Amino acid sequence: MTDRLIYMKTRLFQFLAILTVSAGMLACSGETNTPKKTLVQGTITVADSLDDSGNYEGIYVTIVNPEDTSGTGLDTLFHEVTNKAGRFAATVTFPEKKYYLMSVSRNNNTIGELGVILAEDDTLTVQAELPGVQQTVKLESREHDAMHTFTKVDQGFNRIRAFAQSGALTDTQMVEEIQKWSDLYWEVYEKNQNSLAAVLAAEQSARLLNSWNQEEMLRRIDQVLPDKYMSQVALDLAKPYIARNQGFDAASAYMDSLSSIVDDEEAKEIIFRQKIQFYFDSSRVKEARNLLENYEEEYADNQRSKEWARRIRYDLNYLAPGVQAPEFSFVTMEGDTVNNEKLEGDVYILEISPLASTMYQNDFDRTVILHEIYRNYGLKILTIPLDQSEITVNAFFEERSKLWPVAKLGSFDVQDIIKKFNVVQVPTRLLIDENGVLIRKYEGREFEDVIQGINKAFRNNKSPS
Repeated sequence: MTDRLIYMKTRLFQFLAILTVSAGMLACSGETNTPKKTLVQGTITVADSLDDSGNYEGIYVTIVNPEDTSGTGLDTLFHEVTNKAGRFAATVTFPEKKYYLMSVSRNNNTIGELGVILAEDDTLTVQAELPGVQQTVKLESREHDAMHTFTKVDQGFNRIRAFAQSGALTDTQMVEEIQKWSDLYWEVYEKNQNSLAAVLAAEQSARLLNSWNQEEMLRRIDQVLPDKYMSQVALDLAKPYIARNQGFDAASAYMDSLSSIVDDEEAKEIIFRQKIQFYFDSSRVKEARNLLENYEEEYADNQRSKEWARRIRYDLNYLAPGVQAPEFSFVTMEGDTVNNEKLEGDVYILEISPLASTMYQNDFDRTVILHEIYRNYGLKILTIPLDQSEITVNAFFEERSKLWPVAKLGSFDVQDIIKKFNVVQVPTRLLIDENGVLIRKYEGREFEDVIQGINKAFRNNKSPS
């Protein structure tokens, strides 16, 4: 009964919480590190109100890689100057298909900046007029044409999402809209394959199908794989669904299969990390430690990999399911003292996050629903805000009801809390049982998994207390 009720009450929020993924985070899947080339050309003019000479030379167009990993700062890929007619053209060499940062400058002043997609043998044509580069720019290429189509569909969906947020759609209408927009996104994918827009559209289609038609979601994800970016979508959506419906072994095998078909080494490492985390979250701590040792050996020369391994090892040693939760104490905004000892006999969620966190705010309504349903079973929720100012905390609750204890700033040691609970991502949530034993630690976007943990904590309770 509880599973069904929480499903029905949260599916509206699942629908509303779907966010368009920033295209700037995308890198084309399956690409090797072989340098790629394409032509960048265009015309930059100047408004007559600013310069009526008709001479548009001396305008610099620069493209940099904002994700340069050399440690030397931004990597300049393209730097050309316009002629008298405002024209420029040159071949650019770049590492992979993705968004790059283009800037337009004159007389040592940056006039405008924008994101451009570079793809091999996909000529990019730029037209703009100073001083309003962002307002007048026109980008033409196969990639940008596809992204324009995706953006139009995405804007249409966002209008429907806002309409649904107002409460104007019934459940039946919501299902119909989700099916319709999922198919529209998928149409963008099918007509623009091998583009960044196609991968974004495929992801949105899959996310909309999640919780409504998971078999079709799996089919669409499989159709886009072994795309590098879609492998992450598979980890986010397909793996949890397989784990819920087919069990731990099937989900583990799915990750192994995913790793075997993906060529990109970065994607393979992410899958490896997810597998370690999956074993850890499933209380298979010994196996997780063995996997971590293999990971450390394989990525011994990568500093970032070593840092990740150190962090997860701390969790394995001190924050694994079944260990005693670290001691903590704070005074609530109402003046009550809260600590581990006083919470003995209660199942509770300890939230650690800045209230200013966008993700925390997006989750708040769903947290309220959890509180509404499970408080009858004895569940308590406690929040330790990591904000720097009481003004921020007070402002958060000006428009929201404070339904559970919130720690008063200054009544706890922020650094001690961050260290004890190894807070790297926010929100961090810890589900703790009536004996003070950790059921599981949840980070970032793992809100959906909290429900499963709560059900585990109350599995012996047949009715609310």
